[in-house]
Amino acid sequence: MLTVLRESLMTAAGYGLLAIFLAPCAGARCQEDAFSRWATAHAVALATVEPVSDLSDLLPLKRVVGTSRVVALGEATHGAHEPLALRNRLLRFLVEQMGFTAIALESGFTESSITQAFIAGGPDPLQRVLRDGLSGERGRYRENRELIQWMRDYNVAAPTAGHRSIRFYGIDLPAGNRMSGASLAIEYALDYLAGAAPSLANRIRLSLGESLPRNDWRWDVLPRPALAALERTIPEIANAMATNRDSLIAHSSAAEYRWALQNLEVASQLARCQRVTTPTSLENMKYAGPVIGCRDEAMAQNVRWVVENEGPQGRVLVFAHNNHVMNWSEDGGYWAGMQEKPAMMGAHLRRAFGDGLLIVATSSAMASAPLPTPEPLEDSIDDALACIGRTNMFLDLRPAREDEAARAWLSSQRPLHANISTHVLITPATAVDGLLFLRGLTPAILYSAQTPEQPTPAGEARGAVAQTFVGGEQKQ
Repeated sequence: MLTVLRESLMTAAGYGLLAIFLAPCAGARCQEDAFSRWATAHAVALATVEPVSDLSDLLPLKRVVGTSRVVALGEATHGAHEPLALRNRLLRFLVEQMGFTAIALESGFTESSITQAFIAGGPDPLQRVLRDGLSGERGRYRENRELIQWMRDYNVAAPTAGHRSIRFYGIDLPAGNRMSGASLAIEYALDYLAGAAPSLANRIRLSLGESLPRNDWRWDVLPRPALAALERTIPEIANAMATNRDSLIAHSSAAEYRWALQNLEVASQLARCQRVTTPTSLENMKYAGPVIGCRDEAMAQNVRWVVENEGPQGRVLVFAHNNHVMNWSEDGGYWAGMQEKPAMMGAHLRRAFGDGLLIVATSSAMASAPLPTPEPLEDSIDDALACIGRTNMFLDLRPAREDEAARAWLSSQRPLHANISTHVLITPATAVDGLLFLRGLTPAILYSAQTPEQPTPAGEARGAVAQTFVGGEQKQ
């Protein structure tokens, strides 16, 4: 169903206001070269990004995905409609056609327990799940609302259809490593422990007092007394859970016990990342490398846990920013001045899963207001793909290894738009296995948690896109 905003954009296009937005190769210098010839011959056209019932145009992706246990799909920026809508469509295809069992998002692990409970048939209203079960303002995106509702509906029908239920995970640090992340993780752990040992959980809670920040959604340095309290409390809860393991499983389930243990591991990840976070690292990208690297290593560890938790037949779609999913060390554009170039999540996942991992980054050459105007780039991947002339397409780069000239193009470092207004430098041949090209991006639709009937464009709700970033994502 078209949103109000999308209908208005199409109306504007009818008056020619979006002609440059829709024009082939707008802003690109199109030259025929070995890569463009190869890409034109191998591109798979996508009929639409919208979650329509006909998935036949995605059938060529069966061969591309093959036996991969993990598909890591990137988005070039947060808050754009097209990558989120296509993610929803692709998940449905992977679940229904290829037996995928879970999706893992760049959202807090601790919070995702709320979303997973809803998808499994829990009683919480969807509005509460959207407010508390996703990090940041992701719960206000209509596309995420549609994703979560589709997963719940699928699980309702799964037993009758003889299908396995599907699961939802967050892979990020609680609250995306914002100040309240520590209290979210510890409160979840103590609430779980209280199911079998309420007095012990209450004693630990009282010992913490108000040491951990609550309702503080800034990216900032956790005060050292708070960090010390966090590091002291994690093993204390872990020991209490081990002592009461049988009672806790009897009160909940073995699956919930595993999840609670991993939540403590994620709390430990947050503590480790806070240990390398300084005011300077938050204010000056030059010194941010250790913090970014810590977060991406943690997300990779969480993906590995998700795959293990899904069991031998599990298959997972991971969805995060391009910067996270690609097999590279962060560099270029806003990140060029970092003293330490951190290895990103995709680099860790490549080592862990090898050919069992398919990495797909998303490219787009244009964006519609109120998203920012793309930065002009020379010889960019985005422009090269735009010149092929397809509105939406997928390109499997692995067969290019057999074409010497195309392989040479892909083996050179090239810019790729990131967060629209800046870029990264990657070597496509090693950073990704495939590229999705979307002709243009429009804003996702935000819904107020209090008044879901009042949609607003994502870009307008945030105001101007900030030019400061933490770990590849915009501060909001």
